Amino acid sequence: MLRRPRLSPLGIRLSLAFLTVAFAAIAVFGMLTMLSARHEVSTLSNRTRQEDLAATAFAAGDAYQHAGGWANADLNGAAAVAARSQATLTVVDATGQVVAAPTDQPATMMEQMHGLAAVTTPRGDPVSHAVVVDGRAVGAVMLRFPTETMDAARHVRDALARTAITGVLVAALVALVVAVFVSARVTRPVTALTTAAGDLAAGRRDARVDVQGPGELRTLAVAFNDMADHLDRQDELRRHLVADVAHELRTPLTILQGSTEALLDGVDQPTPEVLTSLNDEVTRLRRLVADLETLAAAEAAGLRLHDTRLDLADVAKDAVDLLRPLADDGGLDLVIETVPVPVIGDADRLHQIAVNLIANAVKFTPAGGTVTVRTSRGDGEATLEVADTGPGIPPDDLPHVFERFWRGANGAKAPGSGIGLAVVAELTAAHHGTVAVANQPGGGTRFVVSLPLA
Repeated sequence: MLRRPRLSPLGIRLSLAFLTVAFAAIAVFGMLTMLSARHEVSTLSNRTRQEDLAATAFAAGDAYQHAGGWANADLNGAAAVAARSQATLTVVDATGQVVAAPTDQPATMMEQMHGLAAVTTPRGDPVSHAVVVDGRAVGAVMLRFPTETMDAARHVRDALARTAITGVLVAALVALVVAVFVSARVTRPVTALTTAAGDLAAGRRDARVDVQGPGELRTLAVAFNDMADHLDRQDELRRHLVADVAHELRTPLTILQGSTEALLDGVDQPTPEVLTSLNDEVTRLRRLVADLETLAAAEAAGLRLHDTRLDLADVAKDAVDLLRPLADDGGLDLVIETVPVPVIGDADRLHQIAVNLIANAVKFTPAGGTVTVRTSRGDGEATLEVADTGPGIPPDDLPHVFERFWRGANGAKAPGSGIGLAVVAELTAAHHGTVAVANQPGGGTRFVVSLPLA
């Protein structure tokens, strides 16, 4: 059974807002239409009356001219013209004396001829028009029109009013339907996002939203899903970190516990070999703690960098000198190719970047391989490059190598906490630089750190 979508409180408010605006616009339009129709009908009625008044005056003047005066003038024609508009006629001479007030017979005749209803309503004040013959005013005609609007005009006005009211009601109904539809379409993604956010906050990491809706809401849904994916990945990485740290801690702690118990029980003697083994395990513990501290410090490095002007080539040389014994032990050739590159930065942090990159390359390059360290400059950038001839990084792992706690397929085969490259990314960003990684066509990996040139 399909559920009928219900409007949320936000949807109800949006619907009411749309409906109010639409109804106000429709009401104004309807009112203007009615007023305009009323004005036009009234104007048409007045113009018709003025035309009838002028025609009546012309007919009376024609009768005056043919009779040579008012005494024998035949005013039935003027009365007939007046009867067209259901008006009564009075004719006065130039002195204002009533010449004639014809009977209602002509008016009754016109009403019968044109199918007009007899007017029994009161009539208004007389409207006069001069009767001019040969350029001389010889009198005037006065018409008394009904006080009510003519039936035809009233019918037209009423029909227009009914049409306008019907149009307003239909338009209001359409506006209501459209408002509900639009509100539901707009609020449905918002409601889904709210529900998904609540589920995510409650710990349901699989909460996602359907990527639909208007443009901005669709973009918001995509951003929410990306955020949820990132949180899910970070949560997975944290779980892996806890497992890795527990594993890294368990081995040295077990060795330390077993060795110290053996010493306490007198099974072993504190020989240099035993003490060296204990010291190695303590060193492993210290290195792990130092890695975690380094990552935490790297995230806030931008707040406490001690910037000075220095040469990136000197930083690279110092890092190579520090790690050359490690490369020699692994049977690797560590090559350095540098040119002077001035930068502004924290010497210790930049040294840390170089050491982590070179150590990472040495760790994953098999015996007989080569690790090359270069510095260069160009386009306002200082570049530190570390390339190796190792197995490279699987394409699926490349986008994640700088994420915290990430250890890809190759990382699982090597010792370490897997946060060295995350430290490199954080420290590089603190120096307003960028770091990139790519597999080389001939094999191996190439890391490039770009910093602003001093």
